[in-house]
Amino acid sequence: MEKAFVIVDYQNDFINGSLGFKKALEIKQNILNHLNQIDFNTTHLLITCDTHDQDYLKSKEGLNLPIKHCIKGTFGWKMPSEFDPFLQKAHKIFYKNTFGSLDFANFINQNSYKEIYFCGLVSHICVFFNIILAFSANPDSKIILYQNSTASFDNNLEYSAFSLLKAYGVKIIS
Repeated sequence: MEKAFVIVDYQNDFINGSLGFKKALEIKQNILNHLNQIDFNTTHLLITCDTHDQDYLKSKEGLNLPIKHCIKGTFGWKMPSEFDPFLQKAHKIFYKNTFGSLDFANFINQNSYKEIYFCGLVSHICVFFNIILAFSANPDSKIILYQNSTASFDNNLEYSAFSLLKAYGVKIIS
């Protein structure tokens, strides 16, 4: 495959659940529009899912972000139902218990994608981490972030993340 389209953590808890915020819901249709335009013969759909267990609050991340979210098997852990048809088309789903996924990075390293497109949540946290991992895993890939398909609850941190990504050569488009 020449291309990968990556959805990072577009899960109910980040949209309208325990860590939900208005802008997360506002990007849903943009992501669905991108998915409807994918040629799955030339593009792998890759999805990351934040995945925690009941002991999340005892983890290092949970001590710093003491709000239970994306507990495996719960409604908040799942993607919105509109994404169900695309989950079946996903080439691979990565379940991760922290911001970035080493499994995702290793997978990117083993594949020679010419282009990797990103969208999802949260722009300055998990989206940022996984873009940096993809860049490190395959530095010759062109990395593109759909700005209208990612969101943050903090505009200043999002702006800073976008500025850093641009400085690293990530193309940010609407």
